[in-house]
Amino acid sequence: MRIRTLLLLSYFVVILLSITLVGTVSFYISYKTMAEKIESASMQVIRQIENNMDNDFHSKRNLMLAPYTDSEYIDGINRYEDMSDQEKFQFRQNIGDLYLKSFNVTPIRDFIRFQIYYSNGELLSSSDARKPWTPSQVRNSEWFRATVAKDGEVFFSGLIVTDEKDTSEVASYSSSIMIRDFSNPDRFIIMRTEYRASLFHSIGLNDNLSENSQIVFLDEDNRLIYESGDHPSSLSESDMLGRVIGKEGKFWTHIGGQEMLVSYTRSGYSNWKAVIITPRVEIFGALDNIKTTVIFTALIAFVITFLISMMFGQRITKPILNLFKSVNRIKRGDFSVRVEVDRNDEIGLIGKNFNAMQDELQTLIETKYLNQIKLQEVELAMLYSQINPHFLYNTLDSIRSMSDYYKVPEISVMAQSLADMFRYNTKNRDEIVTLQEELVQIDAYIQIQSIRFEDKIVYHQMIEEDLYGTPLLKMTLQPLVENAVFHGIERKRGKGNITISAQREQDRIKLTIKDDGVGISERRLNEIREKLKPPMQQAEMNFSAQENGIGITNVYSRYVIRFGDRFNFFIDSKKGVGTEITLIFPPFDV
Repeated sequence: MRIRTLLLLSYFVVILLSITLVGTVSFYISYKTMAEKIESASMQVIRQIENNMDNDFHSKRNLMLAPYTDSEYIDGINRYEDMSDQEKFQFRQNIGDLYLKSFNVTPIRDFIRFQIYYSNGELLSSSDARKPWTPSQVRNSEWFRATVAKDGEVFFSGLIVTDEKDTSEVASYSSSIMIRDFSNPDRFIIMRTEYRASLFHSIGLNDNLSENSQIVFLDEDNRLIYESGDHPSSLSESDMLGRVIGKEGKFWTHIGGQEMLVSYTRSGYSNWKAVIITPRVEIFGALDNIKTTVIFTALIAFVITFLISMMFGQRITKPILNLFKSVNRIKRGDFSVRVEVDRNDEIGLIGKNFNAMQDELQTLIETKYLNQIKLQEVELAMLYSQINPHFLYNTLDSIRSMSDYYKVPEISVMAQSLADMFRYNTKNRDEIVTLQEELVQIDAYIQIQSIRFEDKIVYHQMIEEDLYGTPLLKMTLQPLVENAVFHGIERKRGKGNITISAQREQDRIKLTIKDDGVGISERRLNEIREKLKPPMQQAEMNFSAQENGIGITNVYSRYVIRFGDRFNFFIDSKKGVGTEITLIFPPFDV
């Protein structure tokens, strides 16, 4: 496959995935955000509708309680069965006038009529000449029994079923309440009022509902009271009525073949439920437009991609060929990963040459690294045959001074110790020695320094008995102890302690050189730690005895070369407290 064709396909795949991913995520987030906002707004509207309905119902309830304003009416209710016909007529006339005045003084736009019934079902008064029900029909009616059961609270009921021959106006809903003397509960009247649907019409107009949204009111038994709109919503064919339960809620359902959002709340005053039904198309119509726009945008992007790929494919291929030529000129760069070559086009050629360059670089690196190791071995061989000039000069100077002025036995001790150190460095050419041999060398060194500094140095050994024969690299301890003396104890006022300890940790040896000298500053300690790198990572392999001696870097590098990652080296110090150097390494293979 040519690179040009591959680029063309890559462009298509990338753009397809990008547009699909962005479009899907954007659409999903927009959908969820809009759905949450619409559902929240719908619940706020339905709560406001419930509040408006409750306020209206509460006002109508207050009008129905008019007899309680005058004890004469309550007394009349208690004595009604014992009254004469004339007294009964007068009582009916008075209580009817009371309610007529109440409903006329405060006009109610949706009021139709009222009826007042006695506890035996007898009609006491009515606001119009509608054909009355018989006392038996009244007592056996559902609304009458429910009103009595409410025991003084208002009972709201739905559509009133009347005789088909009755030509009077049919009410949309009614309310009824039992009025009585609480001390005489068996004698009471039922005040019943009937209303048109004007209240529900006005609620729908005042709450800014969308054009195709519907308001539905259900009674406490989920029977339909009112449904807005010119066309029915096929509620009887849906499962909506059975799902409208509880105090409030919202859900999606299908009504009349359309997906609808149903939000509802139940009035704590009347137990009626107010329901808003909103078509999905009105909620997400804008999102559908966005989806269409994204699809058209994707098609346009595909066309543009095809044209760009055809125009610039060749130009992209040519730089790749130039890159192949450039790679051949930078073979001396430092690369560590080989290219997997599994193709024969231009990129495959670059990969083959890149790998050839890697092989050449690897050879050069290995050669240079081996040369550095050999150079280090030569330096060490030279160091084994000589003593630090600074140390030698100071020791000889001390011997001369003591010989001239003091003539004390210490001269013999220093001379013998110095001879032992010469003998250890010049005669023993083996690279690996035992811990015991290194400690003998340190004993001689400490004796010399103790005489020089007048017993300022206190030397301790904490060696496990079975570790004296442990193999070490020659000149492991002396450089570290020398650093402790010159950089730690010599600069300290008063005596100083140097402790060498060795112990076994599982299958490895832990060797520690510790002093309580002046310590190392944090800045200098960081510099020393920064120099402690494996030889491959060091910019220069400097083992000059004159410049750095065979100090910390030398000891660290020799052990890293031999053990690699199995060797651990730690240096810790605190200004004014002292320094501790720890070497942890596995047993030597000897």
